[in-house]
Amino acid sequence: MFSSTTLHHLPRPNLLLPSSRVCRKVISRRMSTNPAIEPKVRKFESVEGVDIGSRNKSDGIRFRLVSYNILAQVYVKSALLPHSPPACLKWKARSHAILSVLKNLQADFFCLQEVDEYDSFYRNNMDSLGYSGIYIQRTGQRKRDGCAIFYKPSCAELVTKERIEYNDLVDSIKADSVSCSEQKIETSNEGKDSRKDSRDLNDPLVRLKRDCVGIMAAFRINKPFQHIVIVANTHLYWDPELADVKLAQAKYLLSRLAQFKTLISDEFECTPSLLLAGDFNSIPGDMV
Repeated sequence: MFSSTTLHHLPRPNLLLPSSRVCRKVISRRMSTNPAIEPKVRKFESVEGVDIGSRNKSDGIRFRLVSYNILAQVYVKSALLPHSPPACLKWKARSHAILSVLKNLQADFFCLQEVDEYDSFYRNNMDSLGYSGIYIQRTGQRKRDGCAIFYKPSCAELVTKERIEYNDLVDSIKADSVSCSEQKIETSNEGKDSRKDSRDLNDPLVRLKRDCVGIMAAFRINKPFQHIVIVANTHLYWDPELADVKLAQAKYLLSRLAQFKTLISDEFECTPSLLLAGDFNSIPGDMV
């Protein structure tokens, strides 16, 4: 988030002869605004221990991929971001800043999480920058954000794609457990508010249903030679109190990726590269 503050020197009104003209002049100056300042773009830094000599080799495929949680506007609350000026939290200001950052990064692939204005903003604006996009919105009626992959058609051609819905984990529960849980929910709902029962985290049907999603796609890169690259983007569940749910999602993600890679390998008779990006809501030392 970016902000700028400019102090305006206001004329001191004549206290002995107040007038509406002076008041209007003061108010108009207070409300004046300056043109938006372009946000600063962070420079890429090499990771310690990485062999950067390979970057100079000309016999490989080179492209830039950026993973970025852009923070869905629906989650932007002043109470959660007390150090950010309120004006910077408005969508008009944020959208301008985000688009400027993405433009200056000049990536060939963008894996974005928490995208909640895909059709109304990102699709057309990224298209104007030379990108095509694929998008999956989170499941659930009240979930507006999702995951998007933007790519430059001049760099890569979309071959195929698949969506990942972690709510599918519910279907993997043993039939007897599902039957027992459904019977328990149905019985407890009689004469009660069903919303109360829907918060029972001891019920695996409730615990695993987090509405998180992911997307994976195969791209054909043609320069300097043809090669298939699989790019996956996801956003795992955040709550540290439900580390088992995050672990189940991560296991399901790797399983789906393995199946997808096998499918691509068999169909195109190749050995595709695989790049996994996303917001995993984990840092070193976490349980997952």
